[in-house]
Amino acid sequence: MKVKIILVSVVALVLSSCDQTKSSTQVLAVKQEQKSVVKSNAKITFDVEGMVCKMGCGGAIRKNLLQAGGVERVEVDFVEEAKSQGITVHFDSTLTNVSQLKKRIEQTNDGQFTVISEAETTTSK
Repeated sequence: MKVKIILVSVVALVLSSCDQTKSSTQVLAVKQEQKSVVKSNAKITFDVEGMVCKMGCGGAIRKNLLQAGGVERVEVDFVEEAKSQGITVHFDSTLTNVSQLKKRIEQTNDGQFTVISEAETTTSK
């Protein structure tokens, strides 16, 4: 009789712990989905020096900007052997600003990149 009670208790404990894990996983997925939804209302193009490839350098900059929050999309216009490359950032100006984006680019890869100019900031409604 005691063995049955212990067995039922263990099974109930395992099932309840699995249920809690599922709930916390679902909550985490919802939070990540909410965080990733950004609607841009502004766009800026930076001229960036120090990039040697589109995939590695451009990918590192894109990833860093997207992780910053407030950025919807990053486009890399890489031209082989050009002195600088174009990085266009579509962002929500209520969540971030041009100086934060510039700082984020220049901190990527331990300061490998330098923003030499900014152009064409537009705001849409």
